[in-house]
Amino acid sequence: MPNLLQFVEKSHPILREVMPVELDFKDPVLHQVIEDMCYSILPEQLQAVGAAHRSAAGMAANQWGIKRRVFLFTPDGCDNVKKAQVMINPSYAPYLRPREKFPECDHLYEGCFSVPLTTGIVKRYTAIVATYYTPAGEKVQCIMRGWEARVFQHETDHLDGKLFDGICDNHAGPECADRVIFQNREEMDAFWNR
Repeated sequence: MPNLLQFVEKSHPILREVMPVELDFKDPVLHQVIEDMCYSILPEQLQAVGAAHRSAAGMAANQWGIKRRVFLFTPDGCDNVKKAQVMINPSYAPYLRPREKFPECDHLYEGCFSVPLTTGIVKRYTAIVATYYTPAGEKVQCIMRGWEARVFQHETDHLDGKLFDGICDNHAGPECADRVIFQNREEMDAFWNR
């Protein structure tokens, strides 16, 4: 039976730590953590713990206070039908398209369960070479573009101790501008639904 995980507060030090590389893909504790994460990211479980958002595009283990280099990748959200992909030991590099000298970036609003009632415009690569391992220990390397690339970068940053608005608070993080802190959930929902 999976356990329902609780989010740590933004001030928790684990959100500023680099998570250690996973070495043992047969570790039963690792697989229990993955099972708990996959259960806890479902919309009804997010609602049960009073999460800031109703669905997730991804979630890193340390957001739940778990010191593991693992995140769930759900760029289109997940439920009991759409499953989350498990990504272990993720890393990325910008992808240069033919004839590009510098990687293309864009600036879009992001939100985060670890930074509730807040958004900001975050600069991210529009295309990346993503590398990660599956729970079975299989190495995967692929090119991601657009929204998927943004989610992968955001979640990998979590495992590297960076929040999307970290730079606004004098911590490590990506370039973030126009940070907005909402008064309540209704104000935040109105912003996202405009």
